[in-house]
Amino acid sequence: MLKKTGLILFLLALSAYPLLAQIGGESTYNFLKIGSSPKSAALAGACLAPLHNDVGMASQNPALLDSAMRNTYALTYLAYLAGISHSSAAGAWRAGGAGMFGVGFVSLNYGSFDGRDEAGEEAGRFGANEFAVGLSYSRSVLSFLNVGVTLNTVISQLERYSSYGAALSIGARYRSADGLMSATLALKNVGAQLKPYHDDNHERLPLELQLGFAKKLERAPLGFSVTLNDLQSFSVYNDTREQDNVLNAGAQGASVMTKIGREFLSHLSLGVEVAPSKYFYVMGGYNFRRSNELSIAEGGSGTGFSFGLGILLKYFELSYARAIYHVGGATNHFGIVLKKFT
Repeated sequence: MLKKTGLILFLLALSAYPLLAQIGGESTYNFLKIGSSPKSAALAGACLAPLHNDVGMASQNPALLDSAMRNTYALTYLAYLAGISHSSAAGAWRAGGAGMFGVGFVSLNYGSFDGRDEAGEEAGRFGANEFAVGLSYSRSVLSFLNVGVTLNTVISQLERYSSYGAALSIGARYRSADGLMSATLALKNVGAQLKPYHDDNHERLPLELQLGFAKKLERAPLGFSVTLNDLQSFSVYNDTREQDNVLNAGAQGASVMTKIGREFLSHLSLGVEVAPSKYFYVMGGYNFRRSNELSIAEGGSGTGFSFGLGILLKYFELSYARAIYHVGGATNHFGIVLKKFT
């Protein structure tokens, strides 16, 4: 069993190696990187929640599926930027001793647009939508280690252009014996665009390698999470202010250590969760890359911060999150988890 587990983790790491140069903005189906769960949004994109996981978090890492999610269902709605709407549904079931199965559906609706021809004349209205339908499976290979896999079928319809593809995500989760510490590793969206929008113009999928840690305090209802995003690339930091300074003849570039520090922070998201009672919890997070790239020079916008709350009832869990992207806009996330009735 140990040899089998080691082989799984080795293949997970090895499969990422030839793809290290891929970065965001150079791929298609990027809606796959939008987290469905309000918990993930409130914790600045965390790939696991320190106190309250739910089946909606499985889209972040299929290894999060465990027996505690048996016969639970999640519905979410995201009021995204510029009138874009994002919705999802997920469910999980236990297959005897074979492990856990889950299904998920994600929809992104860009709205409707006025079409114009070359002369600027009206040419009717059109829409733009993208969907993903996935099947997940996870199981415990050791008492402290869970592994999982998700296969998504992706469909995109942008005006008269259509495309479809397949995306595979694999992950692993470690949990300490006392349940107070956990860690996850996920390689997401490995696959191909099977039918491109244009003939012979296949685009890459938004591959992402993500590592997360979460820690609960033993004698307090408090948990912390640290997530490292986009580890498939060692160059995600973008300093627009430094680029502008190139125009100044006397501008000095940043030191090597400063660049290393900036790069590390650009991969980092932090989260904290507090549960003052068994019926209520609050969350907060900070995304360094979002703050760096979208904040304005005057400051004061709160860009990069996120927060949320949840109410726990007998058969339902309600959650809300708000993530601040820039001074002109934020996203609002709504979720409900239907708990098992048996």
